[in-house]
Amino acid sequence: MEHKSYFSYPITQPFPFRWFTPVAIIGGIVFIALFTLMNFASSSYELIVQNSLDPNATVARRGFLHRYPSFLTTKVQPKCQPATLPVNSDSFTNSTALTYTLTSVWERGEAGQRVISPALTYHRNILQNCSVHSVETDFDSLDRAGKQIGFCEWGAVLRSYITCKIDTPAGEVFFNMTQTYDYVPETVSFDSLGKFLGTGFLSRNKTTQASLWWGESLMSTFWGEVTLMLQDQRGAIKDDDDKIELNKGTVSFMINDTLPNIDDPGFFSLDYRFYGSRIDEVACCPGLPTPLTAKALDKSDTYPNIWLKADSLAKAAYSTILVDLGQKAAPKSNILTDTKLLTRYTENFSTARMANLRSGPANDSYSALKQTTGDLDITPSVIATTYICQVPRLKPAGNLIVAIIVADLVLLQAVWQLYKLSAEFYLSKKNRETAPCERCSVVGQADDGVPPSMPSQESGLEYFPLVNTPRQNEALLTGSRV
Repeated sequence: MEHKSYFSYPITQPFPFRWFTPVAIIGGIVFIALFTLMNFASSSYELIVQNSLDPNATVARRGFLHRYPSFLTTKVQPKCQPATLPVNSDSFTNSTALTYTLTSVWERGEAGQRVISPALTYHRNILQNCSVHSVETDFDSLDRAGKQIGFCEWGAVLRSYITCKIDTPAGEVFFNMTQTYDYVPETVSFDSLGKFLGTGFLSRNKTTQASLWWGESLMSTFWGEVTLMLQDQRGAIKDDDDKIELNKGTVSFMINDTLPNIDDPGFFSLDYRFYGSRIDEVACCPGLPTPLTAKALDKSDTYPNIWLKADSLAKAAYSTILVDLGQKAAPKSNILTDTKLLTRYTENFSTARMANLRSGPANDSYSALKQTTGDLDITPSVIATTYICQVPRLKPAGNLIVAIIVADLVLLQAVWQLYKLSAEFYLSKKNRETAPCERCSVVGQADDGVPPSMPSQESGLEYFPLVNTPRQNEALLTGSRV
């Protein structure tokens, strides 16, 4: 008995077209090249996670991806996630100078109300419309570490209050920051006694960031001078004086919005309190016309008379912060962009008096050192933070070759099936059109012994006629016995 398998195979025969084989070979070569390029563009890269400080530059570095059609490389385009800066976190700008603490974030709602956010969603947006509202200076001589007192008897902590804005795809976002500066912090090392400390600034460059270089010099110099003035005034108190021996104090400098010139005596209006060893020992409220100014307090010799140096320190902090935040179009003047102002504020640098510390990095006036520093300038700033990015990377050669070969074979098989089905469809259509004429040609030719339904020779099928033995087969068909 003949075995019949569960599986079967079709009976095939060559296509009767001379053009079929050349077209298949040439088309195969063309499609192999096309599919290889297409699969290389779509499958040769994989995304890996990478940290970046500049997401815009990271996204711009696409390698060869920009040479391929975008629909092939959509899934492997570089992309970076926005950074999240929570409230109370510290940050700095790309100028790497001062450090800031984020205190609040809000947006304007539809009705104009503030919509508070717990964090700032940030994607390297340019800082805009930054303004310093006030600068507070806290003086202290008691609650300081011994090594701090070794540098100077009094210390000063400047705290500036700032508001900025950024533009995002969802609209404007506002946020408040504080900046704290202390030239002799608790973390200072005592072996730096009498040396330039360089605290409060992350980096400095007198050629590429000359304005910030001079800003640090102004802040450290005025800080050293004003703390020594407090020390001298307390040491000059006599037994019969009615002045109290000061231990702590605070001076708040508030911006006067109506005066744009920073050199104006009324640029800052101020308020202050100084305290002695007892809670009822307070130095304040001189009875002068308000708003109080440093010039008016100095003219009246109000105790403790540190007002002009404290005012200069606040203006140095104000100017340095706006330079660090990149506020070139600020409505008020800036010491660090005006050569005349900077020359006047630094003219006594070489003779500045301070305790056991040295200011810097500049040790002389601007007029003496301007040939060795760069130009005074402000550049736009962004917050420096780390972004998580996905960037394309070329796959290993072995994996890439296998992936392209497999993809090419799949696509070539699909093209071959389409090509073959098209040829078969054309062939079957041609056979249907020629079949009636073949049947007509055999009408009346019964003596040929070929049934009318015999397939034509052009169809490629062979015909095997049944040969009957006249009598014997006839008897078998009628059921008779032999």
